[in-house]
Amino acid sequence: MNKSICIIGVGKVGSALAFELSTTGYEINYLIDRDIESLELISSKLNPIISSSDIKKEFIEGADVVCICVQDKYLNSVVNEIIELDCNLDNRVFFHTSGAESSAVFPSEKFNEKFTASVHPIQTFNKVSFANQHLLQNIYFGIEGGESAMELAKAFIGKMNSKYEMIPKDKKYLYHSACVISSNFLITLLNVSSEIIGSMGIEKSKAFEMFRPIINETLKNISKDGLVNSLTGPFERNDVETISRHLNSINKELPSLIPFYTLLGMETVKVAFKKESLNLKNVVTMLDLMNEYIQNEFDQTNKTII
Repeated sequence: MNKSICIIGVGKVGSALAFELSTTGYEINYLIDRDIESLELISSKLNPIISSSDIKKEFIEGADVVCICVQDKYLNSVVNEIIELDCNLDNRVFFHTSGAESSAVFPSEKFNEKFTASVHPIQTFNKVSFANQHLLQNIYFGIEGGESAMELAKAFIGKMNSKYEMIPKDKKYLYHSACVISSNFLITLLNVSSEIIGSMGIEKSKAFEMFRPIINETLKNISKDGLVNSLTGPFERNDVETISRHLNSINKELPSLIPFYTLLGMETVKVAFKKESLNLKNVVTMLDLMNEYIQNEFDQTNKTII
């Protein structure tokens, strides 16, 4: 609890982390961010605190823990900036919050591997925090790294009433793809629903309002009964005729969505098979049906190109 903490990058993730750690009793000593206006406002709410728009040697050497909370594309340049300052890095813990990158971004010839880690919150952050929104409480973190860094990361996570899973260092991109599917692709799914609703003359903005009850109930079912056992609908009950009519209608009205429906449909068939609501013959019948539409779409695309 008496660790001196420096946070580099107080955007969407870093600002949430700063307020959460401060609320749980940790002392944030240094903040670094290039958005001076936002930095000053956040700093004023976490007084007393020292802030800068540049990474300073005295900040790094004055901290026991350095948390780098920048976008993936800036992570290597921030690490290189720290190296170029020629700081004394001994016994300082370095975290970064990237979901895709591993602790390998900290070169072992400059950083002690025991004191480096990736600590990624499995959460969505859509805006900068100027107060504690408790976005880091009661969630999971995907973590990996050196022994000493992991010990401290687990302490941080525990103080936030959250949990963690260890992620193999060489599987970070695979892990991050699952996070993207769970959050970003959910928005894409709902956007496609709104496109279909809009094609019928209903306001697209009403789509979420219309589907919110079924979404909420589905999430409740998953929480109670698990993913596979929560599947319902035509794929689960082997209603090939209804699925065929879906495909016919989409092909007629919104043909660009055929690949979307068929590919997700194929994955849903696998879930139904796991639930044992489909036998192998049913599976083959459904996959053949969707493959037919994919092939037709492929043939039409080729004709257009030619």
